[in-house]
Amino acid sequence: MKKAIYLFLILAVIAVIAVSCSQKTTVTQAPPAGGTPGAVSAPSQAASQPAKASGAQPDLAALEKSGYDCLENTQEEVCRPVNYAIASVGDTVGFAFGFVNDFPVAKKISLTVKYLRTQQGVGDLPIETDKDIMQQWLAVNDFEPYYELQSHEKLSKPILVKIEDAIGGGKPTVPGAYVFEIQAKTYENGFYTNYGGAQQITVRVK
Repeated sequence: MKKAIYLFLILAVIAVIAVSCSQKTTVTQAPPAGGTPGAVSAPSQAASQPAKASGAQPDLAALEKSGYDCLENTQEEVCRPVNYAIASVGDTVGFAFGFVNDFPVAKKISLTVKYLRTQQGVGDLPIETDKDIMQQWLAVNDFEPYYELQSHEKLSKPILVKIEDAIGGGKPTVPGAYVFEIQAKTYENGFYTNYGGAQQITVRVK
């Protein structure tokens, strides 16, 4: 009799367990678009990458080489192989500029770069700007007061222009051609004398 009771209880427990398992709901993750059920898409690689810094930057080594190459090819005292660039606000553009001491003795040679004018198109009247503000576009350059070169020694220095967001008088930078001038000068006994011709460079701001 006891064995029959034990057998009955065991069968009852098994039956309860079977019913409980059959009532459980199977939960499946909704598939992503184009995916398979239960699969979790890996995070996008683009989302995990840091945003790129805004503002284009020039290749200084390439500019330096271009200045030396220009001197070799032209045999001029000063050489600027490219005089035009296109940029947007926030960009920094560079121009190669090379110079050589053509004197039979060592000379101290300096570089100056200054803002000249802005105009929207060829033949247009200049756009009014604040020259002090515009000169700040050139503040990214770090020239020495002068460079002492031995006779026939060459030097190439990149000329940089940072396109700022204002042109003075509370006005933002507008599309147009921004013209600057590079001038090499010899330095002796406290006096600077122009050396080679003045070289203009133009940045077309989009």
